[in-house]
Amino acid sequence: MFISLILTAILSGQEAVAQQDGTAAGENSSTAAGEEREARKEPKFVVVKDQGLSLGVDLSPFIIRAVKDERTGFCVVGRYGVKNRWFAAAEVGFEHIKYSKKNYDYKSNGSYIRVGMDYDIFNSEDFPTNDNIFIGLRYAYAWQQHESGQFTIVDDYWGDYKGTVGKTSVNSHSVDVVGGIRCEMLRNLYMGWTFRCRFLLASQHSDDLKPYAIAGYGIYDNKVCIGFTYTVEYQIPFNKLGKKK
Repeated sequence: MFISLILTAILSGQEAVAQQDGTAAGENSSTAAGEEREARKEPKFVVVKDQGLSLGVDLSPFIIRAVKDERTGFCVVGRYGVKNRWFAAAEVGFEHIKYSKKNYDYKSNGSYIRVGMDYDIFNSEDFPTNDNIFIGLRYAYAWQQHESGQFTIVDDYWGDYKGTVGKTSVNSHSVDVVGGIRCEMLRNLYMGWTFRCRFLLASQHSDDLKPYAIAGYGIYDNKVCIGFTYTVEYQIPFNKLGKKK
């Protein structure tokens, strides 16, 4: 009887040790499996779009001309991929303004330049594309010469006064806050449009004649102008669209 009790105790101890070893082995196996799953995780990818130098034309001056024949202009645009999703932008143009009313007329010839940056907020891993949805900022400087060929000041008491104002210079500074889209219609051929909110910072002109409009900006009396551009561009790519870690 005594010997049977001893054998039972020994066997029970061996079963407990075996159970503990099995539990430890299971835990180690679970840890190893978790580490293996972590190692098998796919690396994170980001979309890298074609970047390069783009040159094109802004068609909005032609659209404005069709609506308001007092303004005639032309503008070329350029864009350079500084870094993935970042683009340097420049625009150079001129604008001729001829405005006439019963008591005066106004003529202006001016040029302007805008420089700034765009940031592409469209970045999809599942849908790699060269298209852009961007926001940006532009600083604009405009210089022009304007004149009034005739004006009449009506005065019933002293009588009407007629006169002219010769050519004087105007220098203006403004900022454009922009947002828009740009799509690749054919390989390396892009079309796009931007919506712009323009803020006039300063304008230097003589007291004899106030500007009616500022080249590349809009009506002078509007300290904030809403505008748009519609561009066609060709891009010389420096790297191809793909995905990268």
